[in-house]
Amino acid sequence: MVLTIVGSGYVGTALARQLQLQRQAVPLVLTTTSELRLCELNQLADRVQICDATNPDHLRKALNKSRVAVFTLGPKGNRQGDVDLYRSTFEECFHCLSSVIAELPALQHIVYTSSCSVYGHASDAWVNENTPARPRTARGEVLLESERLVMQLMGENRKVCVLRLAALYGPGREIKDRLRGLAGKQLPGDGGSFSNWVHVDDAAGAALAAINGCWTGLVNVVNDEPLRDRDLVDRTLIQEGLERVQWTGAPGPAPPFSRCISNHRLKELGYRLQHPTLFS
Repeated sequence: MVLTIVGSGYVGTALARQLQLQRQAVPLVLTTTSELRLCELNQLADRVQICDATNPDHLRKALNKSRVAVFTLGPKGNRQGDVDLYRSTFEECFHCLSSVIAELPALQHIVYTSSCSVYGHASDAWVNENTPARPRTARGEVLLESERLVMQLMGENRKVCVLRLAALYGPGREIKDRLRGLAGKQLPGDGGSFSNWVHVDDAAGAALAAINGCWTGLVNVVNDEPLRDRDLVDRTLIQEGLERVQWTGAPGPAPPFSRCISNHRLKELGYRLQHPTLFS
């Protein structure tokens, strides 16, 4: 068995680190689009390949003899909000995979890390994998279409699992670093919308569990505690000894966007969160 991680960014690298104990039994292939990362990634894998996942030759080579492929894709550079960049990163990758899948007979399991952003506004209600996905942004529409494309590759001898990740935090993406600049400021609204989070160790851990358990279908990967924005911001700033935010109650520039995302299926599948709450 060979395992390939396509896209060795934040989650992909964390997954590679968690796979180190299995490398004697499972040769690991990592792909990247950056030559600057080859030295770092070579320490984690049996083979590292420069790979444009929208290039059939690159993808075919990366997945040759792989039984499992994990797609942890992410837009490159400082244009991560660019819809066209999202489309070329996600949709075109799976169009490419579809075009070469017949030449990859060993590939039996595909895991794709998508995003909970495919869910729309739910007025604070709980949503789960059976809730219809109604993205409110063009980027969310791209991610939902990418899910549809990869799920079409499921067959009699091939399983597909889509992990919908909540907002990520962890080393290099600490919540306190993001929110410190809000100290003492006035913000519109009342901070009542819910946000949903998952630590990168759990994002990678769920991907590892999906590999080992041959998971299929949709799985939300999110911690146990949706937090209202005001609670998240205030608790973080208080911990840092900084001045709290003042919520003005005035309408914000964007329409309401609030939902609580359930991780019931994740737990049913046997995964135990390493970071069950953001402040644990």
